[in-house]
Amino acid sequence: MKTKIGYFASLEQYRPMDALDQTIRAEKVGFDSIWADDHFHPWYHDNAQSAQAWAWMGAALQATKDVFISTCITCPIIRYNPAIVAQTFATLRQMYPGRVGVAVGAGEAMNEVPVTGEWPTVPVRQDMTIEAIKVMRMLWESDEPVTFKGDYFTLDKAFMYTKPDDMVPLYFSGLGPRGAKLAGMYGDHLMTVAAAPSTLKNVTIPRFEEGAREAGKDPSKMERAMLIWYSVDPDYDKAVEGNRFWAGCLVPSMFKYKVYDPKEVQLHANLVHCDTIKENYMCATDAEGMIKEIERFKEAGINHFCLGNSSPNVNFGIDIFKEILPAVRD
Repeated sequence: MKTKIGYFASLEQYRPMDALDQTIRAEKVGFDSIWADDHFHPWYHDNAQSAQAWAWMGAALQATKDVFISTCITCPIIRYNPAIVAQTFATLRQMYPGRVGVAVGAGEAMNEVPVTGEWPTVPVRQDMTIEAIKVMRMLWESDEPVTFKGDYFTLDKAFMYTKPDDMVPLYFSGLGPRGAKLAGMYGDHLMTVAAAPSTLKNVTIPRFEEGAREAGKDPSKMERAMLIWYSVDPDYDKAVEGNRFWAGCLVPSMFKYKVYDPKEVQLHANLVHCDTIKENYMCATDAEGMIKEIERFKEAGINHFCLGNSSPNVNFGIDIFKEILPAVRD
């Protein structure tokens, strides 16, 4: 499968108009896709933003020409009802055929707790996500009103009048072994988040492929996408620290426990050692260094990169891909 390189337009790190300018620039440079974080609170407190992803996506789709755009990642189980998620992305896909996708996952406390007070356990949230996907697919596919009573969600003669001409591709967020297997079973593609290449190669991707085969799918036809942050600067130390904004994502407890105050997340992020950032994210001083970084994750099995730009000079971090893209595409 051809390697795709996508650009993550961080709505937590940049003002929405700045993220839109980056998106337009990234399409012109040649990125294959654009991804937007669907969060209520950001992964850092200082100098952070928190724009609404769906509103931003409409503007981004209109401002660009051909590039594929998706969330990364939408939690369709607590602050959003899955039927509304299904309606939103069906509408966007009808308006912009072939250009819209959605990535779903079991969520993070920082986005769900502040507006609902709810935070079920990981297994419960995973089960809720599976049922939410069922609800979404029923509404997308059914030619008749849908009545459904599940463990978590209910539909009563619900019918989606506005449908796209083709199906919305659904990326399933899989981090741990169970999540990766569920991604293969219930998603169209895998979306995982930055991890050491050895973990991706030996745990995440094999479990994803196992789940896909159990569901009767061919994993070779499914994308293995990964959200990962990068920073490029002639000063290597500055490049490493450029990724500090996202270091909280490298603390497992942030995903498991009820931590939802960005100030607290930032305290954890600031304790992450620079060597951990180097191993799990991409840090480079030039195009050659970035090519090597991408290749080490390609070797682990990733074939669609969702690259978050934390470079000290953001435009430099985009424009350098004029040199990088031809070298990393198969």
